[in-house]
Amino acid sequence: NVGSSAHLRASSVFDGYANDINGEHGKSFIETIPDIPDSDLSTYAQSKLAIMQFSTLLRHQLGSNRRDKINNSNEQHVTNDETRLFPPVRIIDAHPGLVWTPLLRNHIGNAATDMLQKTGLANWIYKCPSEGASAIVSAVDYYTSREEPSKSSDCGASTEEMPSKEQIYFVNGRPGGYAASESRDLDASSRLWKEVILPEVEDLVKVPKGWGAE
Repeated sequence: NVGSSAHLRASSVFDGYANDINGEHGKSFIETIPDIPDSDLSTYAQSKLAIMQFSTLLRHQLGSNRRDKINNSNEQHVTNDETRLFPPVRIIDAHPGLVWTPLLRNHIGNAATDMLQKTGLANWIYKCPSEGASAIVSAVDYYTSREEPSKSSDCGASTEEMPSKEQIYFVNGRPGGYAASESRDLDASSRLWKEVILPEVEDLVKVPKGWGAE
């Protein structure tokens, strides 16, 4: 997931919203977003926090599901080769750094944009979009280039196949970036799923029973 340091400005995805997110006019949480002024990019910050909280939920949910499948397969005497039918998923949040995007230019305004471009400071301070994309892709390359031979764990699957529930946050293509504790809050992540995401997708896809539960 594409993160951003902007998430540090948000303490909650629901800041500034009434407890009843359906509102007086029956709009869903998602439907209210286009109507919200975002001159200070606070809604953008909340959206980035939401992305990282969803990553937290995915790490928790997918990791638990895989462990259950591996354990069940061992009880049924399924071989290690067959456990590969339950492939691991690594969930990574990656902040590309400062990128010279239309969103940024619209936010700082025409005068500042023209000045930065004419002086060449834009190229010095910001990455171009392709450089930003490379920083995201490098988060995947970081792991694929450092894979070690697998070691068997107690449950029969290799340790490298067991997904971690720990947050992995890349900044500028390197792991170890600072992420707000709110981005790792499982309770807040579950609320995001139940009150925002699930109402939007439950009529479109079949959601496994209990998915997203704490």
